[in-house]
Amino acid sequence: MIRLPFGRALKDKNGDKPSETFATYCRDELERRRDCGADFDEERFKAAVDLAVEKLVAMEEKEGKA
Repeated sequence: MIRLPFGRALKDKNGDKPSETFATYCRDELERRRDCGADFDEERFKAAVDLAVEKLVAMEEKEGKA
């Protein structure tokens, strides 16, 4: 099982929001995939990350109002 460095809490122990932590993780993953030399659709990856971050931000804003 892969453990991801972000959770559902509004802020983690470092004070970062899940959307920020996820975006940082994805930037690192993008660099790793660029460096591995395999075929990789970077534009599709970026679009998927953008969509996921938008959803996380919306969830954070909703939880912050509750």
